Amino acid sequence: MKNIRSIVIAGITAVMAFSVCSCDSYLDVDRYIYDMTRLDSIFKRKSLLEQYINGASMYLPREEILWWKGEDPFALTTDEAFCSFKMTPVDYAQGKIDRFSSSYDYYNRFYKGIRRANQVIQRIHECEDISEVDRRDFTGRAHFLRAYLYYSLLRQYGPVPILPDDPLPTNGSTESLSFPRGTYDECVDYICENLESAAAMLLDERPDVSTYRVPTKGAALSIISRIRLEAASPWFNGNPYYYDFIRHIDGVPYISQTKDLQKWGIAAAAAKRVINLDKYALFTVPKDADTPELPKNVPNGNFPNGAGDIDPFRSYNDMFTGEELALNVSEYIWTAGFNNDVLYVAFPAVMGGGNGLNVSQQLVDAYKMVDGYDINESSQEYPYPVEAEAWKPIGNNGKSFSGYQMPAQVAKMYDNREMRFYATIAFNHRYWEASSYAGTEPNKKNLEVTYYIDGTGAAWGDHPDDKSFSGYNCCKYVHTSDSPKGGYRSKYFPLIRYAEILLNYVEAMNEMEEGVVYTDEDNNITVKRDKDEMRKYFNMIRFRAGLPGVTDAELNDPAKMREIIKRERQVEFALEGRRFFDLRRWGDLTKNVGTFYGMNVNAKSSNREAYHKRTAMTWQYSIYTISNKLMFYPIIQTVMDKNVKLDQNPGW
Repeated sequence: MKNIRSIVIAGITAVMAFSVCSCDSYLDVDRYIYDMTRLDSIFKRKSLLEQYINGASMYLPREEILWWKGEDPFALTTDEAFCSFKMTPVDYAQGKIDRFSSSYDYYNRFYKGIRRANQVIQRIHECEDISEVDRRDFTGRAHFLRAYLYYSLLRQYGPVPILPDDPLPTNGSTESLSFPRGTYDECVDYICENLESAAAMLLDERPDVSTYRVPTKGAALSIISRIRLEAASPWFNGNPYYYDFIRHIDGVPYISQTKDLQKWGIAAAAAKRVINLDKYALFTVPKDADTPELPKNVPNGNFPNGAGDIDPFRSYNDMFTGEELALNVSEYIWTAGFNNDVLYVAFPAVMGGGNGLNVSQQLVDAYKMVDGYDINESSQEYPYPVEAEAWKPIGNNGKSFSGYQMPAQVAKMYDNREMRFYATIAFNHRYWEASSYAGTEPNKKNLEVTYYIDGTGAAWGDHPDDKSFSGYNCCKYVHTSDSPKGGYRSKYFPLIRYAEILLNYVEAMNEMEEGVVYTDEDNNITVKRDKDEMRKYFNMIRFRAGLPGVTDAELNDPAKMREIIKRERQVEFALEGRRFFDLRRWGDLTKNVGTFYGMNVNAKSSNREAYHKRTAMTWQYSIYTISNKLMFYPIIQTVMDKNVKLDQNPGW
């Protein structure tokens, strides 16, 4: 590093600007060590070239920072949760931003990263001390970065300008450096073309966890699957809401007004291509003496034909908590380092946390009973309690399974729920171990947390907002040893995992018209609405969770199956940052995001019945104002002023 710093910075203004507005905003000297070295020197040496590529990856969105200090403007724009105290993402959900707001304006940032990726692609041939294997891999990484940064622009701002791959003249006029937005489909095709190029060059796997954010071939193909599914979905495929969202220079609609059902076939084939790699598998943990017995309606065969040989709780839970090393999680396709600020928000204030993420009753109610029945249509064997009984404690000595403890005072409404519920939702009377804490302060470990107004999870000290307003929090990423006062288990955040690919495949097939066949000739893949395929891959998700599979009646009804798939995605990917993008592409965002519900946290512990009542939330940060214009972030006005060919997003 000392040697790198000693190299005289010269010729830095030769960095070509890939500006959508004007070249000036892209000639800033970046605050990274890579730009302290002349570009000519960087592209001569492999070590500096790799640092330069790593620097480009710093422009990627930090999707692993979900809530506290989060970088995702959409993280708190769904029906999953709201925050107790002020977080910038809530401004978007409450309609408090406009085209002059700089908050979460990543437009220039993403294009700067694209500029770096373009430089690598254009000049990597100059590197003298690199093997052909590494040259291909580095080029693949650059194509992936360029594609994902454009995808990041697309999902935040909608269709965006696709700039020339070759460097632009730095002394060009504003007119010559202005570019119109591409259509949504043009952007999708360009992004997928770059991901195809990346997949052809990237390595199949990375040797160690230190390369966690570096993509592989599978990552490139998996992102294609995600993008193709979004492009096939109703909001972006013939949506009449955008009838007047027109490119002014030629009158072309940015969102096609013709519904193209073939896109579902393209999406199904893209997902099947990842499956055919035969490289990934749903993560499972073998059953042991502590694994609970399966309900009678859950197949007892070995996974993936049943759940008889696995522990459903650990199979889901251990992916997220750090109990299992990231390299051993067969489901991870592309990951990022986990940010412990997420845990600060989740932990109760009395234990040293922020106690600030309020999971909604809507999400809680989406989890099924342990035998797969909805809480509103539960079975006689595992009935969801009537309101007069729901608040009562499960009693006895509580329950214990798969290393998870349920104290006796847990309400019956939380008993006999599916395993993903316990791995995700922190509810009243949940037991928090925090075993890494070695001090002597009270209530810092082995604490039964309650959210009554006088409970252990209530606000305390001089931070009255550091409490749960809904009576729920997130424990999805919390290891039993994790403690704000002790330490956190090392863990990784899945940017995309194999469960998504399987559900992408099933959803895309379900939407294909009966009898229609789509063939991807380049990859020798043929897809149709194949009920046996849908059953096979959907049931893998269900069985891993310890639930029964889908029925023939459900498979035979595309509309019913559509709702089942939506529900499964809501639960499987709960609090992973996927919910906004799913709700938007389905056209369900404004339908689903309204009043939050939770428990009555103003009740005292002496009045359990009053506490365990579904209650509408009225806290200032729980009041969202979601409208169709919030589907896309506005392009900031300073960019609009400099690019005469840009059109603003609808409603802004």
